[in-house]
Amino acid sequence: MFTDWRQMPTASDALQMGGLIWCGIVSWNKGLGARAPHKGYFRHQCEYIVWGTNGKCSHAKHAGPYPGCFDFPVRQKDKFHLTGKPTPFMEELVQIVPEDSVILDPFAGSGTTCIAAKKHGRQYIGFEKTAVYYDVAEQRMMDV
Repeated sequence: MFTDWRQMPTASDALQMGGLIWCGIVSWNKGLGARAPHKGYFRHQCEYIVWGTNGKCSHAKHAGPYPGCFDFPVRQKDKFHLTGKPTPFMEELVQIVPEDSVILDPFAGSGTTCIAAKKHGRQYIGFEKTAVYYDVAEQRMMDV
């Protein structure tokens, strides 16, 4: 689950309250193009991935070890949603999931996770309740 520093404790608690085993935090450096609120303040250039497993985390046989920090700049031409992630970044992340697993994105937005999963032969399920973003995701999926 992606979060910024303000919601990190809540995200970690929510993951565990959902019955998952908390496994750690990975950072994503969005680069110097990230929003800077005002002079004298730190840029909001990092987001964090709070991750966990449904049961014991088994040793991967298909890949790894994985980076603990990712550097992927946000590019406006690849951003279709307010909180959209770079497609190359999501393509990197979906490869962590074994090919016989299913990737669930309960907040699919413009469908970037589903697109990355499809490109890399992973099964996926995405939910999006906002009609306009559902339509964007559907169109993007047809283009893959």
